[in-house]
Amino acid sequence: MFQSFKDILDPPLKNHKIFFFHIAKCGGTSINKAIIDCYKPWRNNRSNSVVLLNEEAARFTEQKSIEKGNDVRRDLLNYTMSLPEVKCIVGHFHYSQDTFDVFHNQWNFVTILRNPVDRWFSHYHYNQKSSSKFKIDIPLEKFIETEAATNFGRAFVDEITDDLNKEHLNIKELTDIAIGRYKKFALVGTLENMTQFEEMFEAKFNSKLSINHLNKTSTNTSDIPSDIYQRVTKLCEPDTYLYKKVLGL
Repeated sequence: MFQSFKDILDPPLKNHKIFFFHIAKCGGTSINKAIIDCYKPWRNNRSNSVVLLNEEAARFTEQKSIEKGNDVRRDLLNYTMSLPEVKCIVGHFHYSQDTFDVFHNQWNFVTILRNPVDRWFSHYHYNQKSSSKFKIDIPLEKFIETEAATNFGRAFVDEITDDLNKEHLNIKELTDIAIGRYKKFALVGTLENMTQFEEMFEAKFNSKLSINHLNKTSTNTSDIPSDIYQRVTKLCEPDTYLYKKVLGL
């Protein structure tokens, strides 16, 4: 009875299904929580309405996958979107065009982008401190020569084109495909203007976000030598082009 009264005073988000496509080091941890809170899953037995991907479990399942090349995170996304009781999905799932084509009339695809150079340095510093297999244990001036550094600079492109056979596609072609895909999302915000994202979210879903800053990694670049900073800027050209095109900058 008391929980139902709370729903009247502070109603949960009910009439929209949201998938938040979480790209690393774009404020996703904070936004995940804020979107989940809109559904009030702790009230009235609504816990099954929200799915937050458990990162450790996803990595374990990927490692134990029997079939080589099987995309566990894509399969899990398709599975959870198919469950009628699920209204909210957040986490580092893998995108595919097939998933969008099947579910975009039922689900609102939402994501946040970030200034690509800031995101690159944030990702580097985060992995530098990590104890996982992704830990970076070489100096910045050596890391920028690696394939991983190049991948950091095209994360926005690669995350959303992960389902494609890229053998015969150059980075320009992939970037154009990625831009087209992001433009079909219900909402694409930017970490640099969270107020605008909150306003767009409320206008679209009639629900207010309350975003706290969680899992924040410093992006202070004042002590980065100019030649290294320029090299990183060059690495980020694919994502910078995408960022401007998708956000209309």
